Amino acid sequence: MAKRKISNYTELAKSLGISKNQLSNILSNRYTPIKVNIEKLSNFLKVNPLKLLEEKKNA
Repeated sequence: MAKRKISNYTELAKSLGISKNQLSNILSNRYTPIKVNIEKLSNFLKVNPLKLLEEKKNA
């Protein structure tokens, strides 16, 4: 996030076009996020979507 000059999750959520609650749910283990939100986050962070899901699974 620092590379993108994003200092908090509110700014990240806004950049992704999703709510803070949606971002919180993506980053937590409470549920499996929908594909489009994983794609937005992975595109923004420039990482493979599977890497995000893999890290979430191992958390």
